[in-house]
Amino acid sequence: MQKHATPMLQNLRAQLAPVAARVVTPLAVRRLAAVTAAVMFLVYAMGTLVTTTKSGHGCGDSWPLCRGQFIPEYATATAIEFVLALAAGVLWLWRARLEIRILAPVMVIALFAEAGLGAALVLLPPTALLLALHFGSSLVLFTSVLLTALLVRQLGDWDNLRDRPLPAGYRWLVFGMAGFTYVVGFLGAYLRQRGVELACNQWPVCRDGSLLPGAAAGGGIAFAHRLAALLLALGAIGLFVWGRRLRDSRPDLYHGSQWVLALVLAQALVGALVVWSRVAEVSQLLHAGLVALVFGALCYLCLQSLPRPARTRLATGEATPAELRTLTGATTTS
Repeated sequence: MQKHATPMLQNLRAQLAPVAARVVTPLAVRRLAAVTAAVMFLVYAMGTLVTTTKSGHGCGDSWPLCRGQFIPEYATATAIEFVLALAAGVLWLWRARLEIRILAPVMVIALFAEAGLGAALVLLPPTALLLALHFGSSLVLFTSVLLTALLVRQLGDWDNLRDRPLPAGYRWLVFGMAGFTYVVGFLGAYLRQRGVELACNQWPVCRDGSLLPGAAAGGGIAFAHRLAALLLALGAIGLFVWGRRLRDSRPDLYHGSQWVLALVLAQALVGALVVWSRVAEVSQLLHAGLVALVFGALCYLCLQSLPRPARTRLATGEATPAELRTLTGATTTS
C-alpha cells in the first residue's frame, strides 16, 4: 500500500490541477485571506464581549448547540470553513514558501485549540486561568491569519525588502516586544477575569492619588499591568525612532512602526477610558481589540525583519553565492 500511495496522490493532484487553476487563483486566495482576517477579528471581538458580559453560559451547558438551536454550531462551522479554506488555498499556491508551511498549520492548530477551550468554558466551571488561556489562543489564531493575509498580499513587493541588511538589534527589539505584548495581553485578560480591573481606580495614578496600589485586592496585578503597558509604550516609541532612521531602505519597517506606535498610544487612552468609565463594556471591547491589533502589527514586523528563505531567493535568482553552493549541493546529494 505504501508503494502506491505517492503515485495515487500524484495522479489525484494531476486530475485536480485544471479545476484548481480556475478556482484557486492568487487573487481569489488573497481576497479570501483578507475576509478571513476580518472574520477572525470579529470572532475575537465577539468572544471578548461574551466574556465581558459574563454570558458564556447563556446557551446553557451544551456545546456547540445553544439550547438545542443551530446558530452557535453554524458560527463555529463558518469559522472552521474560512480558516481551513484559507490554509488549503495558500498551501496549494505557495507551498514552496517556508512561512506558509508554518503559518497554515498554526492556523489550523490554533483554530481547534480555540474551539476546545471554548467548549471547556461551557462544559466546565470557568476559571480566570482558563479564560485567559482562551484569550491567548484567540490571539494566536487571529495573528496567524493576519500574517498569512499580509504575506500573500505583498508577495513580489515589500516581501523582497526582507533581503536587505538589517541591524540584529532591531530584530531582537521587535521579537522581544511581540513576546512582551503577548504577556501584557495575557496579564490584562487574567486581570479582567478576576474582576479586579479597578484595583487601580484612578488614571494616571493608581489609587488615592498615589502611583502605588497600596493594600487593595488585586492591586499588585493591576499595578504590574500598568507598568508593563508603560514599558510597551516606551518600546513603541523607540521602535518608531529606529524605523524612521531605516525608512529609505526599509519603508515596510517604518510604516509598520508607525502603526505600532499609533495603536499602542490608542491602547493607553482606551486603558484610561476603562478606568474613567468604570469598566464599561464598550471600553473593554476596544481595549481587547487594540491588544490584538498591536500584537498583529508587531508580529508583522517580526516577519519583515527576517530574510526570505534561501530557497525562495534561489527561485528568484537572488541567492548569494554561498547559499547557491549550499542549496545546489544539497539538491545534488538528495
